[in-house]
Amino acid sequence: MTHTSGPPPPAEPFARGIDASEMVAETRWTSFERWQVDRAIEKVASMRERFTTDAVWHVLGPDFPVTKGMTGRLMAAKGQGMIVPTGEVVFSQRTGEHGHGQRLSVWRSLVAHAKD
Repeated sequence: MTHTSGPPPPAEPFARGIDASEMVAETRWTSFERWQVDRAIEKVASMRERFTTDAVWHVLGPDFPVTKGMTGRLMAAKGQGMIVPTGEVVFSQRTGEHGHGQRLSVWRSLVAHAKD
């Protein structure tokens, strides 16, 4: 019989970050706001072959609540086969609460210009 006690081993840093981002999205955005973020990602991915969250925030508008939950929603879109990370990073062009010149991942759409 194998006996283990104590907490599970720590997750890899990236996985911990994704978990934290998803938790923030779940606790800070309402289910309707999460739906809006998902639709904004879907809209941007359908129109652009490559994009950053600058484009997603643009669709959401300046009054949309700011959280750190965007990564969790992007990972959900990735899991649905909508987007993939390119490994490239650029600096945000946004100003105000969403900006501050932060580094953003560039995403590649797998559904750009897709026909229904």
